[in-house]
Amino acid sequence: MRLMSLCFMLFLLSSCKQETQTNFLQQNSISLAQPRVVANKTFIDSFVTIKANLKVEDVNIYYTSNGDVPSLTSQKYTQPIQASEPGVYKFKAFHSDWKPSEITAITLFKKGLSADSILWHTKASEKYKGQGVKALINQTKASLNFTDKEWVGFDTTAIATIQFDKKTFVKSITISYLNDPASWIFPPENIEISTINDKKTKSVLPLKEFVDKKNETISIPVEAEIKSLKVEVKNLQSIPEWHEGKGQKAWLFIDEFIFN
Repeated sequence: MRLMSLCFMLFLLSSCKQETQTNFLQQNSISLAQPRVVANKTFIDSFVTIKANLKVEDVNIYYTSNGDVPSLTSQKYTQPIQASEPGVYKFKAFHSDWKPSEITAITLFKKGLSADSILWHTKASEKYKGQGVKALINQTKASLNFTDKEWVGFDTTAIATIQFDKKTFVKSITISYLNDPASWIFPPENIEISTINDKKTKSVLPLKEFVDKKNETISIPVEAEIKSLKVEVKNLQSIPEWHEGKGQKAWLFIDEFIFN
């Protein structure tokens, strides 16, 4: 009888220990949710306020402002950030009982030169014409949702002439586009900019596989005093073999021309 009681107690202790270990392993095998990050605007004139949070007890959020992956040695988020420098701000949540979260990133841009008008030589899709003629020079970024009215969608080459009210020295133009192959929206095939005295072309490397939705940019130097600039952004003419739409033209979605 005593032997049976002793065995039963050992069984209970073993079961409790095993359950505790199992619970601990379950906690450390699950990742935290990504922190929620919100900026009051995307273009910096004086500063932008960034707020981050994750409603989990004892969680700590760390961030970087140079595009590096946040770690426990990075800057700890304790209060809203007043960011005065453009760049990629990345946030990551940590907790002693859970795996770190995935990264939440937000890109801030320096407020560019203001263009006076834009003359379109090709038309956007009637379904995705955005906020109208000035949508790409209103210094407002779109979300990752291609139905956002800040996006302007083309199924052909997007050609426009941007005009300034007076001669302005422009160092570069940055073109912001959506990369969302699952929606048949691809990066441009190439971009050509033309001033009175110069013409420059930049090609974009084709994708080799599916990627997550991204709002990406490409910059082209201008380095000239200009009153107007012609921009041609060519949509991908043949979707790659790995995609279900292989061989067909891709959609091109642009949300902003940024002049520095």
